[in-house]
Amino acid sequence: MSVIPMIIYAAELALAAIILYYVVELLPIPTNMKRVCQALIVLIAILSVLGMLLGSPVRTGSLIPPNPSSLFNPSVIR
Repeated sequence: MSVIPMIIYAAELALAAIILYYVVELLPIPTNMKRVCQALIVLIAILSVLGMLLGSPVRTGSLIPPNPSSLFNPSVIR
């Protein structure tokens, strides 16, 4: 896999993990449950990046196809 998509994927994942980490901090739940949730968020982010580095199939890129009009055109056969 190319280096640039790998860096982009890791940056997106890190940003999402940071946001979720602090959102959990705002939840009105016991402190020990907050720490467990935050630890799981960090663990999932680390394992996702490691899985990508080790070569598991990770879909990176846009969810929108190059020709979005083909989604709405019934005459296009896939």
